[in-house]
Amino acid sequence: MRFKKSEVDELFEKSEHQSEVLIGLYRKVFPDFDDIEKINGFPHCGREMALHICGKFMEFDRKHHPNVLNGGLWLNNGFSADDSLKPWEVSISHLEVSYKKMSEAA
Repeated sequence: MRFKKSEVDELFEKSEHQSEVLIGLYRKVFPDFDDIEKINGFPHCGREMALHICGKFMEFDRKHHPNVLNGGLWLNNGFSADDSLKPWEVSISHLEVSYKKMSEAA
Protein backbone atom coordinates (compact mmCIF):
# COMPACT_ATOMS: atom_id res chain seq x y z
CA MET A 1 0.00 0.00 0.00
CA ARG A 2 1.26 3.46 -0.85
CA PHE A 3 0.37 6.87 0.51
CA LYS A 4 0.64 10.21 -1.20
CA LYS A 5 2.24 13.12 0.61
CA SER A 6 -0.81 15.21 -0.28
CA GLU A 7 -3.12 12.72 1.52
CA VAL A 8 -1.09 13.08 4.70
CA ASP A 9 -0.89 16.86 4.46
CA GLU A 10 -4.66 17.08 3.88
CA LEU A 11 -5.34 15.19 7.12
CA PHE A 12 -3.32 17.74 9.07
CA GLU A 13 -5.01 20.67 7.32
CA LYS A 14 -8.57 19.52 8.02
CA SER A 15 -8.03 18.25 11.59
CA GLU A 16 -8.27 20.20 14.81
CA HIS A 17 -6.90 17.56 17.17
CA GLN A 18 -3.88 15.30 16.90
CA SER A 19 -6.02 12.20 17.50
CA GLU A 20 -8.08 13.02 14.38
CA VAL A 21 -4.91 12.90 12.30
CA LEU A 22 -3.67 9.67 13.86
CA ILE A 23 -7.02 7.91 13.43
CA GLY A 24 -7.27 9.26 9.88
CA LEU A 25 -3.90 7.68 9.04
CA TYR A 26 -4.97 4.37 10.55
CA ARG A 27 -8.29 4.52 8.64
CA LYS A 28 -6.37 4.82 5.38
CA VAL A 29 -4.42 1.68 6.25
CA PHE A 30 -7.38 -0.17 7.76
CA PRO A 31 -10.61 0.79 5.92
CA ASP A 32 -12.50 -1.44 8.42
CA PHE A 33 -10.94 0.42 11.36
CA ASP A 34 -14.25 0.65 13.27
CA ASP A 35 -14.52 -3.16 13.28
CA ILE A 36 -11.07 -3.66 14.81
CA GLU A 37 -10.77 -4.49 18.49
CA LYS A 38 -6.97 -4.56 18.73
CA ILE A 39 -3.89 -4.22 16.56
CA ASN A 40 -0.78 -5.94 17.90
CA GLY A 41 2.13 -3.82 16.76
CA PHE A 42 2.36 -0.82 14.48
CA PRO A 43 2.28 -0.45 10.71
CA HIS A 44 5.67 0.04 9.06
CA CYS A 45 6.29 2.82 6.57
CA GLY A 46 9.17 4.14 4.51
CA ARG A 47 11.59 6.42 6.35
CA GLU A 48 10.69 9.50 4.25
CA MET A 49 7.02 9.12 5.17
CA ALA A 50 7.80 8.54 8.86
CA LEU A 51 10.00 11.63 9.06
CA HIS A 52 7.48 13.78 7.18
CA ILE A 53 4.61 12.74 9.44
CA CYS A 54 6.68 13.21 12.59
CA GLY A 55 7.61 16.73 11.47
CA LYS A 56 3.99 17.50 10.65
CA PHE A 57 2.87 16.28 14.10
CA MET A 58 5.52 18.45 15.78
CA GLU A 59 4.38 21.50 13.80
CA PHE A 60 0.71 20.67 14.45
CA ASP A 61 1.28 20.28 18.19
CA ARG A 62 3.17 23.57 18.47
CA LYS A 63 0.12 25.27 16.96
CA HIS A 64 -2.78 23.31 18.48
CA HIS A 65 -1.35 21.63 21.59
CA PRO A 66 1.51 23.79 22.91
CA ASN A 67 1.54 22.07 26.31
CA VAL A 68 2.27 18.55 25.05
CA LEU A 69 5.45 16.89 23.83
CA ASN A 70 5.53 17.93 20.19
CA GLY A 71 5.01 14.84 18.06
CA GLY A 72 4.55 12.64 21.12
CA LEU A 73 1.32 11.00 19.96
CA TRP A 74 3.00 9.91 16.72
CA LEU A 75 6.11 8.70 18.53
CA ASN A 76 3.99 6.59 20.91
CA ASN A 77 1.31 5.34 18.49
CA GLY A 78 2.46 6.02 14.96
CA PHE A 79 3.98 3.87 12.26
CA SER A 80 7.52 2.49 12.54
CA ALA A 81 10.12 3.61 10.00
CA ASP A 82 11.34 0.72 7.85
CA ASP A 83 14.26 1.24 5.49
CA SER A 84 13.30 -1.83 3.46
CA LEU A 85 10.14 -0.04 2.25
CA LYS A 86 9.89 2.55 -0.48
CA PRO A 87 9.60 6.16 0.79
CA TRP A 88 5.76 6.32 0.95
CA GLU A 89 4.99 2.61 1.20
CA VAL A 90 3.16 1.09 4.20
CA SER A 91 3.24 -2.54 5.30
CA ILE A 92 0.88 -4.27 7.72
CA SER A 93 1.76 -7.86 6.81
CA HIS A 94 3.54 -8.39 10.14
CA LEU A 95 0.56 -7.28 12.27
CA GLU A 96 -1.94 -9.39 14.14
CA VAL A 97 -5.36 -7.75 13.97
CA SER A 98 -8.27 -8.80 16.21
CA TYR A 99 -11.78 -7.88 15.12
CA LYS A 100 -14.77 -7.13 17.30
CA LYS A 101 -17.24 -9.98 17.61
CA MET A 102 -20.49 -9.45 15.79
CA SER A 103 -23.53 -9.32 18.06
CA GLU A 104 -25.79 -12.32 17.81
CA ALA A 105 -28.73 -10.03 17.11
CA ALA A 106 -27.10 -8.81 13.89
